[in-house]
Amino acid sequence: MAKKSISKVSRTMLATTMALSVLATPITWKDVVSAKETIKFSDVSEKHWAYTVIHELANEGLVSGVGGNKFAPEQKLTRAQFISIIARALDLPEATKKTPFTDVPAWAANDIAAAYEAGLVKGTTPTKLEPTKTLTREEMIAMLVRAYEYGMDVKLEAGETPDFADMDKVSSWAKEVVAVGVQNGLINGKAGNLLAPQDITNRAEGAAVIYNLLDSSLISAQLLGLNDFHGQINTYKKVGDKMAGGAEYLAAYLKKHEAENPENTLLVHAGDAVGASSPASALLQDEPTIEIFNKLGFDVGTLGNHEFDEGVEEMKRLIFGGKHEATGDFAGAKFDYVAANVVDEFTKKPILDPYVVKEVEGVPVGFIGVVTTETPSIVIPSGVKGVKFTDETEAINKYAAELKELGVEAIVVLAHKPAISNTDGTGASGELIDMIEKMDDEVDIVYAGHNHKYTNAVVDRKLVVQSYSSGTAFSDVDLLINWKTGDIVKKSAEIVNTVHEGITPDAEIKAMVDAAYNKVKDRLDAVIGKTTAGISKEMNEHGESAMGNLIADSMTAQTGTQLAFMNSGGVRDSVDAGDITWGELFNVQPFGNDLVTMELTGQQVYDLLNQQWSTGAAKILQVSGLTVKYSSKTGTDGKVTGQVKEVKLADGKELDKGATYTVTVNNFMATGGDGFTVLKAGKKPTVNITDLDALINYVKKTGTVDAKIEGRVTKVAE
Repeated sequence: MAKKSISKVSRTMLATTMALSVLATPITWKDVVSAKETIKFSDVSEKHWAYTVIHELANEGLVSGVGGNKFAPEQKLTRAQFISIIARALDLPEATKKTPFTDVPAWAANDIAAAYEAGLVKGTTPTKLEPTKTLTREEMIAMLVRAYEYGMDVKLEAGETPDFADMDKVSSWAKEVVAVGVQNGLINGKAGNLLAPQDITNRAEGAAVIYNLLDSSLISAQLLGLNDFHGQINTYKKVGDKMAGGAEYLAAYLKKHEAENPENTLLVHAGDAVGASSPASALLQDEPTIEIFNKLGFDVGTLGNHEFDEGVEEMKRLIFGGKHEATGDFAGAKFDYVAANVVDEFTKKPILDPYVVKEVEGVPVGFIGVVTTETPSIVIPSGVKGVKFTDETEAINKYAAELKELGVEAIVVLAHKPAISNTDGTGASGELIDMIEKMDDEVDIVYAGHNHKYTNAVVDRKLVVQSYSSGTAFSDVDLLINWKTGDIVKKSAEIVNTVHEGITPDAEIKAMVDAAYNKVKDRLDAVIGKTTAGISKEMNEHGESAMGNLIADSMTAQTGTQLAFMNSGGVRDSVDAGDITWGELFNVQPFGNDLVTMELTGQQVYDLLNQQWSTGAAKILQVSGLTVKYSSKTGTDGKVTGQVKEVKLADGKELDKGATYTVTVNNFMATGGDGFTVLKAGKKPTVNITDLDALINYVKKTGTVDAKIEGRVTKVAE
C-alpha cells in the first residue's frame, strides 16, 4: 500500500527572499526520498547534521540556496518568512478579510492573512505580528503543529511530556504544542538531550522541519469489530422497536463501512464467534459461520469460552481445518486466531499464537488475544481438557513487551472479558475495566466481550469497545497512526446497530445462509407444539423466567425426580406465540447437555442454592418442585452476595435438611459449572437424555404450553 500523504497539502511554495522555496508542481514524499542527488552546497559538508535533509529537498526543488552555490544553513529565519512557507505549503485558500495586524509587509500580506484565517498564526499583541522578528524554536514548533493539524484536519492531543533536559525552558503557552510536535516526529532535539526552545531558528532547521512535515504523515485506519456473534447467521432480534441482526444485514453494514476506507480496514472479533449458535450453523458444526467470516475477509479473532464447548480439538479443527464425521472435510478459518493466555497443560506454551502483526500502509499493528480465566467454570470439563488459562493481564503485558521489541507501537487487545459503559462514555465498569490500568501503556485499543453489553469509553487513555451480541451491532473504530513513529495518535469509536431498515441485505452472504439452512430445513421446521402467548427467557427482578420454569419442569417430567435446577445462562432464547418448531427449541437449548440425576440431602440443596453467589455474581437458578426465598446485595466492589432464607417443596412443606431428595441438573452443572460445586458430591449420578430432547418430549406431550412466572423464586429484604 502507498503511504498516505497529508490531506490538503499541495507541496506548493513560491520563492521568498532568504527563505525556503519549492517548485510549483505538487510532489509526494515518495518522490523526495527517491530523488537522485545532483546538487551539493559548498557550505554544507557531509558531516553537517542536516546534510541529507538539505540535499534531498534541494534536489527536488523544495529548498533553494542563497547564491554562489551556498545554502547558508546558519542564517536566521524571520516569522514572516516561515509563515509564508507554511501558508504556501498548505495551499491555503485566499483570505476573505484582512488581519488585525498593522505591521505586515506587502510581500507576505496574502500568505499571512490566509494563515491567520486558518488559525495557524497568532500575533505577539492583538495588533502586532512582528514579522521581522527571528523565530524561536518553540514558535516554529507551534506554527508547524498547527499546520500539521490543519493539513490532517484533526486536533491532536499531547501525550507524555518529552524527556528533554530543558523542558522547563519551554514557555507555558507552548508546552502542549511542543509535546505534540515531538510525539509526531515533527521536531527533534539538539545535542545533549536538549530541545533548546528559546534558540533562534536557522535555515537548516527550517529545512529539517519541512522534511519532517513531509515524512510524518498520519495514516487513517479503521477497525470493524464484533464480539459474541454466537453463530447467529439467520436469527434476528429487536433493537428498540427495529429488527436487527442476521449475517446478510451484518455483511451489508460491514461492507458499507469498509468502503469508506477500503485500503486500511481490518475486521476483528473478540471471541464467541461460535457456540450457542443458531441451528443452521450449529447442526453443521458451526462451519457456516466460519465460512461467512472467511468470505467477509476477517483478519484476526480470539477465543471466547464457547469456542471450547466441544473441546480443544474441535476448536482447532474449525480454525485450522480437518474432517468431522458429521460434515466431512473443512478448510478452516482463513484469518488468524490469537490467544495469549491459553497454554498447553504440559508444555506451558500457548496453544495458538499469542499475537499477530498486521500492516496498515507499512505500519505494524499488533493484536493480542485473551479469553476469560472463568472459562473452566463455565464449560464442561472435557471442553478444556489439556489446557490451562493464565492471568489475562500478565499475558497481555508479556506479549506487549515482545511486540515493542519488534518495533510495534500500535497495539490492540481482543479480550473476551466483560465491560460496560453508558452511551456517552461515562460509567465504565466490569472485569476488563478493572484490568485496564494494569495493562502496558502501549496498548491503545481493547475489545471487550462475554457480557453482551454496550461499551465505548476511554479508560487510562485506552479506548474500550463492545457491541452487544449476535451480530445486532458492531464497533467502528477510527484511528490516525503516525506513519513515522508507528504510534496511534487519535482514536474514536462508534457502536453501529445493524437495523434492517434503510439497508439492502448482502445477496452473496444471504445465499450462503440459505444454503446452510436448506441442509437442515426439514428438521428445523418440524412443529413440536404450540403456545398461545409466547414464552420469554427474560428474568424478572427476582431472577425467575417463564422459559426457565418450562425447562426445569421438562427435566423433572423426563426423569421423574422430585426437584430440578437449571442454570439461567443456559436459557438462550424465547419463543413467540403460535407454533413451536424444533428449530425454536434448539435455539432455547443449543448446547446438547445431558441430563444427570442424583441424590442430594436437603442440606446439600440449601448449599447448592447458596452457591448462586459463589462467583461474585447473581446466578439465580431456575427451579422445579420447590419455591425459594433469598436476600442479596451488591457490595462497593461490585460483587453480589446473597443468602437463602426459605425453601419449600411444591406442596408447601419446608424442605427437610436431613432428608434425601432426587434431583435433576444438566451435566454442565453436575461437574461444578457456574460455581455449583456441591453437585459434584451428589450420590448415585445417572446420565439421561439431552436437555433439548427432554424439552421436545415435554412440549410434544403437553401440546400447548403456556409457561408463566409463578413466584417460584422471590427476593426478599434483608
